[in-house]
Amino acid sequence: MNILVIAAHGSRKNESNQEVIALAQTLAPKVNGYFDRVEPAFLQFAQPLLETTLETLASEDPERIVVFPFFIGSGSHIKKDIPSLVDGTQKKYPHILFDITRHLGKIEAISDIIAKEVMP
Repeated sequence: MNILVIAAHGSRKNESNQEVIALAQTLAPKVNGYFDRVEPAFLQFAQPLLETTLETLASEDPERIVVFPFFIGSGSHIKKDIPSLVDGTQKKYPHILFDITRHLGKIEAISDIIAKEVMP
């Protein structure tokens, strides 16, 4: 089983967190066949927390867990927090393959998406 985790910052505003949850739900059928599930997770202010999500998913004994950081910039969550949480879970479950993708802001196509959105 392969699982994709969409890791977002989290917000005190529930509607913002719901957007991430909806994104995971919308993405699931698009990646079906490669990922068996897509789960949202948050670094702070919202549930489920990434740490809890990783632990729960790892206890289900998947083959692979891929974390996609849903962040524009590469601040401390990208450089320190997410890698630390993934590394900690990896040490507890060494037989599971864990990967962290580039964060959203590092994907070259993001400029194309923005251009398409702003141009008539």
